[in-house]
Amino acid sequence: MNRVEQLIQGLLWQARWVMLLPVVGLLAGAVYFAVQTGVEVWRALSSSSLEKALPLMVGAVDLALLASVLIIFALGLYELFIAEVNRPEGSLNNVLVVRSLNDLKTKLGQVILMILVVKFFEKAQAFSPKEALDFLYYAGAVAFLGAALWLVQAKEKPGK
Repeated sequence: MNRVEQLIQGLLWQARWVMLLPVVGLLAGAVYFAVQTGVEVWRALSSSSLEKALPLMVGAVDLALLASVLIIFALGLYELFIAEVNRPEGSLNNVLVVRSLNDLKTKLGQVILMILVVKFFEKAQAFSPKEALDFLYYAGAVAFLGAALWLVQAKEKPGK
């Protein structure tokens, strides 16, 4: 390999450090949404009724899932581009190990699906059917969500 090729390869290898910018941004976003989760929980706990508390708690779950997406994505980018993160033995290895961009996309897709389920639950709280067909649509939506969750679980099981 000649000198120019070595220089280019060295430059390309060092360019991976650019990925620290999105990693830091994603972690800052995760901290923001984690704090907002705490605020929503506090508001829910200090509300006067269950009707007011329930939507706030569902919103808190949504924010917590969003924070987890950002952490998973930040960690995945770091491990893919910068270096492996040393974990204590037996700690969250099943959730946070990312070996490829496909692993990262799969984990992200699973959490996004859970966020959509929470959003559906938020909308379902305000559900007020006007005719029988509304119930059929609602039942179909619940069935599709159940099928999606089942498919995600079936894909995760070893040996499949």
